[in-house]
Amino acid sequence: MSGNGFIRAEAVVVRLVGMLLGLGLVVMVVVNVANAVGRYSGWYSLVGADELLVYGMIWIVMLGAILAARNRDHLAINLLPTAMSGALAATVQILIDLATVAVSLFIAWHSFVFIGRIASLNQTSMGLGIPMVIPHSAVLVGFVGIAAVTAFLTAVDVSRLAFSEGRRK
Repeated sequence: MSGNGFIRAEAVVVRLVGMLLGLGLVVMVVVNVANAVGRYSGWYSLVGADELLVYGMIWIVMLGAILAARNRDHLAINLLPTAMSGALAATVQILIDLATVAVSLFIAWHSFVFIGRIASLNQTSMGLGIPMVIPHSAVLVGFVGIAAVTAFLTAVDVSRLAFSEGRRK
């Protein structure tokens, strides 16, 4: 697959994931409305709806964070790189990205350890009996994804900076 084909495939995957996350939000709104109507009308109550909404939102936020990291739209204060230009701005961006990778891997590791602990307890949720490993895995998947995407972007930035510096000489 050529570089252009890879970029197009990646864009299709990102668009598909974004659409699935949006669909997930719509489903969550429908469940919330159905639960509210049933509960306040006295007709029915959806057991575990609140659990499902919370766990779904955690997964949507963490998967969305990976997409935000890919677009460099995640929580960042770009005051420094914006005020600079050229190689200095690129270097500062690389340092920010390296810090993002380090912090993301740190959080992912601790999440992994915690998931191991709750897995050994076979802990499940109270309403739906969902293994607690599932909602807690969202944090692990999200931060591993953020680290992977940011590491890739950093590698691209380093090669771009090295190439531009090599052309100047």
